[in-house]
Amino acid sequence: PKKIRPELYIPTDTDIKELISAVMGTDMAIPVYLAAFGAMRRGEIAALTSQDIDCNIIHINKTMVLSTNNKWIVKAPKSYAGDRFIEVPEFVGGLLKNKTGNITGLTPNKITSRFEHVLKNAGIHHFRFHDLRHYCASISHALGIPDVYIMQMGGWGNDRVLKEVYRHAFED
Repeated sequence: PKKIRPELYIPTDTDIKELISAVMGTDMAIPVYLAAFGAMRRGEIAALTSQDIDCNIIHINKTMVLSTNNKWIVKAPKSYAGDRFIEVPEFVGGLLKNKTGNITGLTPNKITSRFEHVLKNAGIHHFRFHDLRHYCASISHALGIPDVYIMQMGGWGNDRVLKEVYRHAFED
């Protein structure tokens, strides 16, 4: 059967502003900032430690996943492109300053459930936490950042995935 393209909701700038306002001062601020402005996956965020951060440069070299025993484990990224260095904006780096050990103390599932709770409580249109990566790639493209840099930031090994899945046009 023919593949059906899923209908994704890509958060707007207004959604992101409302989301940032809703998470400020909570344990979800860092995960939201890292996904929306660093294109990080929830497993990468959950596995991030202070040893992976040097000012505004983050070395993404591991991810948190469920093992076959249904336990959370930290392992290397699944692809060569997944092991990468990204530069985050200073306002994101500022949130990470003076953190030690595991940065969030959250599992990927906790990130998802708390994210859904934030959206509901703030009255923001529902979208997936992963859609913050779509936002990051799309806004980076709209700002004129070359695809090769967007691919490196998001850990995509080729531009097909970036172009077909992550890069979207904004209505506004």
